[in-house]
Amino acid sequence: MPEAMYTNSNPGAKVENYVLQHQRQFEDHIKHLEDQLEDMRSNFNMRLDVVEYYNVVVDVKLGDLQNKLDPMEMLGDVNDYCVEKYRGKIPAEGTIKETLKTCINKAKTSFTPLLTSAENTLKNIKNHYNNQFTNAMKECKRKFEKNESKYQNCAATGIKTTSNYFTTNTNTFINQMTSAECSANTKIDEAFDCYSTNVYQTFTSIGEVTGLIENCVAGHEFCPPCENEDLNAIKGRCPYQMAWHLADDDLTGERIVNPFKGINSTTPCLQINFITRNFNVKLN
Repeated sequence: MPEAMYTNSNPGAKVENYVLQHQRQFEDHIKHLEDQLEDMRSNFNMRLDVVEYYNVVVDVKLGDLQNKLDPMEMLGDVNDYCVEKYRGKIPAEGTIKETLKTCINKAKTSFTPLLTSAENTLKNIKNHYNNQFTNAMKECKRKFEKNESKYQNCAATGIKTTSNYFTTNTNTFINQMTSAECSANTKIDEAFDCYSTNVYQTFTSIGEVTGLIENCVAGHEFCPPCENEDLNAIKGRCPYQMAWHLADDDLTGERIVNPFKGINSTTPCLQINFITRNFNVKLN
């Protein structure tokens, strides 16, 4: 039907088109606010994913350490002894993951309430649109559908009321989102600090265990290096040592008490320090 004929037969058609245009604008506006909420949720979770990447780094570090220690245990002798002695100091992978997971869960739990105010404001906007605005337009049509001028004025009044409501509450929504974003940044920082602290402690423990085992294998903890002693010169020193104090007659007699008594064949090496009052003789 041509528009002129349609308009003549339905005086309220232009007003209905006018109302429909504003309905679409209101709906688009609501969708825009919904997108802002969803974007903030997605952005927060993406930033937490970056923090969680440290899980992979920790796994790699612990895996590298295990790959280094497992073959040493198979070598037996002093290597096996030293690894077993300090393996218990290696941070448990499961415990670390649970600790790091707690950091993330705490951030997620504390983030959810941050959006409550903005979500409630958006809910109020939706309720106004779905109820007050919709009912007002229906009432205008019911009363003035046959009178285009009055229908137009009635619809315009309802649209203006809703526009003002949207403007006021949208400003409130924006302020609430700004506050939520600021608080969310703080929660991300807290999660990162929590992760950093635990990851640093893990890396420190790995370094300490590695150093202790290397020193043990090199014999440093059994016979600490002297002051200014070149560590390269004593690398590989036997960790199994004993001190044997020699009496004067031991130095002049043809025999001494057997210093090897009690040593079994499984001892990989033995360093004996023969000690007198004036000098120290080492026998490897």
